[in-house]
Amino acid sequence: MLKKLFKSKKESELILKNELLEIEIEKLKNEIRKKDGFLKCKNSLFIEKDNEKKQEKNWQEIEEQLKKYYTENTELREVVKKSEKVISIPHLKFNYLIQIEKYLYEARFKELVEILKKRGNKFVQDLNEYVIEHLSIEDTLKLELKKKFEKFQKLEINWEIKTQLLKGEKLSKIYSKYRKFTNIMINENKEFVCDLDGYRFDILINKGFSLHEIEELKKIYQDYILKYRIKNP
Repeated sequence: MLKKLFKSKKESELILKNELLEIEIEKLKNEIRKKDGFLKCKNSLFIEKDNEKKQEKNWQEIEEQLKKYYTENTELREVVKKSEKVISIPHLKFNYLIQIEKYLYEARFKELVEILKKRGNKFVQDLNEYVIEHLSIEDTLKLELKKKFEKFQKLEINWEIKTQLLKGEKLSKIYSKYRKFTNIMINENKEFVCDLDGYRFDILINKGFSLHEIEELKKIYQDYILKYRIKNP
């Protein structure tokens, strides 16, 4: 009887221990599930974040490309705009002198410009092979000057100088002290000296200008023409 009772007690203890172990194992399993779920979530977030970074990088590259295209297009529009101003001349009867310092503006030509001006070569059109060859300057600088002059003759020059060569100086520059007049010219779509060819200055009397002012405006135009305009052969 005691033996049977002892056996039952021992079995009960084992059963209890087994149940406790099962409960502990289930707790551990739940803990594992939680941690596994946490890791999966973190991994998913990490992947999403990584993808976001890649997408952000792609968008940055696209944005930079768009900025580049916008800049290029803006520059192209300016070139087209400037070229249209030059091409708009119906018949080139005249050209205009270009100051030597305006064409040889680079710092390395500074002393050379002074030498040329002292010799009386104030404009690019004063240059020729003989003048260049007889300059007392270094051969490398002389070669550069020859190349620059050749480009000028071929009109391989920037649009600002090319426009001035073909159409004269901007009215806003030679009439810088006469804002009222330049504003009227802008409204009449006149921008360069050649646009004043045949212009009737006398009609300015109807726009509030005095006779004295009109004579001054006319004289500025005539003086510029006498000094800078050269007739094409």
